[in-house]
Amino acid sequence: MTEPMEQQNLPQPNQNNDEIDLVDLLRKLWVKRKFILTTTGVFLLIGLFVALFSPVSYTASCTVVPQSGENKTGGLSGVAAMMGVNLGTTMMSEGTLSPQIYPEIVKSVPFTREIMQTPIKTKRSNGKEITLYEYYTNKQYRDKNVLGNIKKYTLGLPGVLLGSLKKKNPVEETAFPMDSATVYTLNEEEKEIYETIQGSIQVSTNSKEGYVSLSYSFPEAQPAAEVTDNLYRTLEKYVTSFKSEKLEDNLQFVEESYETARKDFLQAQSRLAAFQDANRGLVTATARSTEMRLQSEFNIAFSVYSELAKQREQARISVKENQTILTLVNPPVVPHEKSAPRRSIILVGFLFLGIVSACGWVLGKPYVQDLFIEIEKK
Repeated sequence: MTEPMEQQNLPQPNQNNDEIDLVDLLRKLWVKRKFILTTTGVFLLIGLFVALFSPVSYTASCTVVPQSGENKTGGLSGVAAMMGVNLGTTMMSEGTLSPQIYPEIVKSVPFTREIMQTPIKTKRSNGKEITLYEYYTNKQYRDKNVLGNIKKYTLGLPGVLLGSLKKKNPVEETAFPMDSATVYTLNEEEKEIYETIQGSIQVSTNSKEGYVSLSYSFPEAQPAAEVTDNLYRTLEKYVTSFKSEKLEDNLQFVEESYETARKDFLQAQSRLAAFQDANRGLVTATARSTEMRLQSEFNIAFSVYSELAKQREQARISVKENQTILTLVNPPVVPHEKSAPRRSIILVGFLFLGIVSACGWVLGKPYVQDLFIEIEKK
């Protein structure tokens, strides 16, 4: 009987500690409710300012489907294998680029420079047609960006000061690559425009469905669609140029192989005819064996020669054909709704940030003070 009594007298664990702690936290927050509401209101005002003065942006997009090259060089690959030549996968697909390479093409400097020359009309150009490069370099065509200026002269002030101290290279300022150049030079202004344009371009490839999406963001709706359309046309030009170059290389290879095969065929034909003329009526085993060998060489040379003759005609036709490389399945449309700023999301984000910051300060301040007191004592 004593043992149960002892167990009854033992102190029971407090099962309401969590509830008491939660109530205590809520009480602390309730006491500081004015501070929390004030802080949240300040954050909400900041969010409202950001939402109202963030630059407006419209995004236009289009969807294209790359046309995969058909394997029309199967016979040629077999002939090339007999001749000890490997055409490779690029030749097998007639030089068609993989869609996975398209983003790299769009990022290239030559491609971006062509996009810079896209003709557009903006509200502040008064109906005058200007290039995208002129829009980004001439302030009279752009609306004032309040947040951008604030950021530039606050967080970005060190960069502005360092940029003003840098000595500009006059060679870089005037350098402009020729069309045949493989090394390009960008001056400071071109580099800034390049980064701005690249930041506005979005290229996404869907390997599973087999399509590519192109989009461009711009402060006005109509120019956004115009630049997106030029993105598609410029990309198609680059891909088509690459394919044409590979087809011409393919034709040159076939022409050279055809001439070599033609000479081998004529030589084999001459050797066989000469042997038959010189050994007419002979029935010895040696003569028959030699004739069979020459006949076999002639048959092989004729097979290679005839196959290459077919492939030469196919290669010539392929070069002359004007095939569509990119099929436009969803053309760019002038957007009616803004893609940025998303004001509701900005307000909700700043509201949440204000509540979390205020509550964190109220609950964490005593612990921070105790920590400093212990540090001072030590």
